[in-house]
Amino acid sequence: MQAVVAVEGKEIAVQTVPVPSIADNEVLVQVKAAAQNPTDWKHAAWGLSQPGFIMGCDYAGVVVKVGAKVRNVKNGDRVAGFVNGSNKNDLGTYAEYLRTDYDLVWSIPDNTSFEEAAAIGGVGAETAAMALYHSLRLPWPGTSSAPRTVLIWAGSTSVGLYAIQLAKASGATVVTTASPHNHELLKTLGAAGVFDYNSPTVVEDIKRAYPDIGTALDCISENGSTKQVAACFGKPGKITTLLIVKQDGQGWNPDVEITFILLSTTKGKAFEFIGIAFPAAPEDRVYAVKWQQGALVKSGQLKANPIKIIPGGLHGVKEGFEFMKAGKVSAQKLVYQVAA
Repeated sequence: MQAVVAVEGKEIAVQTVPVPSIADNEVLVQVKAAAQNPTDWKHAAWGLSQPGFIMGCDYAGVVVKVGAKVRNVKNGDRVAGFVNGSNKNDLGTYAEYLRTDYDLVWSIPDNTSFEEAAAIGGVGAETAAMALYHSLRLPWPGTSSAPRTVLIWAGSTSVGLYAIQLAKASGATVVTTASPHNHELLKTLGAAGVFDYNSPTVVEDIKRAYPDIGTALDCISENGSTKQVAACFGKPGKITTLLIVKQDGQGWNPDVEITFILLSTTKGKAFEFIGIAFPAAPEDRVYAVKWQQGALVKSGQLKANPIKIIPGGLHGVKEGFEFMKAGKVSAQKLVYQVAA
């Protein structure tokens, strides 16, 4: 099959590689569309992927083979999800076929295209869900609970766009930040208040308008963003971050707990990332099996981020990497059409 792989010199190339063999608990998926995440180009540009590793994490496609122990998934099913791509063990979604655990795929509704499913199906939405439901303990959509105000810092990021929708579906009052040109989009997704994160008074403005913030997701998690988020809190609470944040220096809010998450832990296996060893987290995998966004997609509560299709299929991935690396992606998801 054809696949985008890491090559020498921290580059990528389309090469011919073996079609993956599946284990008893896995399915083989013919990839119809794949979506891009920042981790994809970073794995290449930072030398995190060894030559031969298949790139990409998000996918949508059709099941073409099932393992002996697979249940409730069959050949011909339209499915989506994510894998820990750009790593060893022939995982990766920028390929004509991929293998994945059968119980971590979700069924694509009939009214959802492969391109939309790839955009919804992977790292962005699942990271948002893990942060909100597993880390911050928001109620699952459709269940009742006490109202809560949730701050989503950087709402126009891929994770932020999904987090706004999910927090709204859980009954929260959603407050977010973004550049002014994205404010109206975020309001249509469910944000009650949107603030310009470049404003010198953004913290004071948020705290004045929403004094009861005690729950937050920081979708940037670097360059001082988490410290700003903590300063917005009007009561003791918790921030979930997407990168490891060191609380250096003075001025941190002592009443705010800061917790880092990494979606790769939902695979339930030990792994290493940027030199850090992560032990197996079976409880994270239990959560991931429980979380299946197909029902929310079918009901219309979870919509795909605005999509930008990069032409050329797998041969367009290098262009997409450069486009994202240059900081040109805002409030949209880059998607590649892999097979007709």
